[in-house]
Amino acid sequence: MQYTTIALAAFILLFALFTAYGSIKNPKDLVRLVYMRSKFGIKAGTIIHTLVYVLVPAIFGYFMLMAGFDGETITQFITQ
Repeated sequence: MQYTTIALAAFILLFALFTAYGSIKNPKDLVRLVYMRSKFGIKAGTIIHTLVYVLVPAIFGYFMLMAGFDGETITQFITQ
């Protein structure tokens, strides 16, 4: 168990959850979401924002969390 890797993964997962919660509850407070919606349209901007700021960090955080439980350090996880 690598506690540093687990802590960083937990932070990344919390970021993804906070961004998802913020985009659902109060989307006007998220500057990047407002910009993407104005640039690409409401539907496409929301999809792009969700992919980039919610799904990719959530998936990366999940895999990093599993690596931390397996005992891999952050550098081992990134370089493998």
